[in-house]
Amino acid sequence: MILSISNRGYFRLKTTIFLLGFLFLVPSIVNGQSRKEQVSSLKNKKVVYVWGGWKNHHPEKTVDLFVPWLRSEGAIVEVFNTLEVYADAAVMEQADLIIQQWTMGEMTKNESKGLQKAILNGTGMAGWHGGTGDSFRGNLNYQYMIGGQFVSHPGGKSEFTVKIIDRKDPITKGLKDFYVKNTEQYYMLMDPNVKVLATSKYTKASYLKKGSKKSENVVTGSVVPVVWKKNFGKGRIFYNSLGHNIEDFDVPVLMEIHKRGIRWAAESKYKAKEDLISPVHKY
Repeated sequence: MILSISNRGYFRLKTTIFLLGFLFLVPSIVNGQSRKEQVSSLKNKKVVYVWGGWKNHHPEKTVDLFVPWLRSEGAIVEVFNTLEVYADAAVMEQADLIIQQWTMGEMTKNESKGLQKAILNGTGMAGWHGGTGDSFRGNLNYQYMIGGQFVSHPGGKSEFTVKIIDRKDPITKGLKDFYVKNTEQYYMLMDPNVKVLATSKYTKASYLKKGSKKSENVVTGSVVPVVWKKNFGKGRIFYNSLGHNIEDFDVPVLMEIHKRGIRWAAESKYKAKEDLISPVHKY
């Protein structure tokens, strides 16, 4: 009788251990799958890389830097030194991602409509500095799509800290604040419904050149977005206001943010739409 009870207890103990192990194992499997599913990839993504516009931003240098990297990640990249591609419905429909470096300039109505239609239908878009945030100044629909517009860079070239304000988002997770030198600190007009990931602050008492007698609109203490993401229809938009000089991307944290943002934007057609609307700026 004693032996019988012991065996039954032993069996119950083994069963309990098995069930507890299973309960711990299942969440780790599920979480592992979730982590896998959240990883963004450029493999086999069709990328349309458009460059041109104002020559002082040297858009050709961005081609030399980013196109080889895109291809090393497995992306299928087509490079265009013209805006006419935006009016090519066949190319736009197939594109997973558009990367644009085209400061100022003008689009035709058909080019503008073609670009916006592609993004609304799920093509992602990524860009930086004036090549995306100061393009087509007379096109309000374009500015609405991107989520912001350059209006000034007080003091010209400057140096400042970029603060990561969202450390949970996959684009900035695990990254630290960083410092940039000899570059432009963009003052942007903003869409209130973008998800801001990083900011910078104007800390100088004055941004006028020494000895200048000009009147100044003092921006000291102002905090402005530097990196953001948003949706436009079904498409994902990623933007970073840095990059006046190609050397800006020598800063490892900035380059990492940029790569992650590009990968994220390329997944519009393949990943669930994120709820990014935030009616109040939280920076």
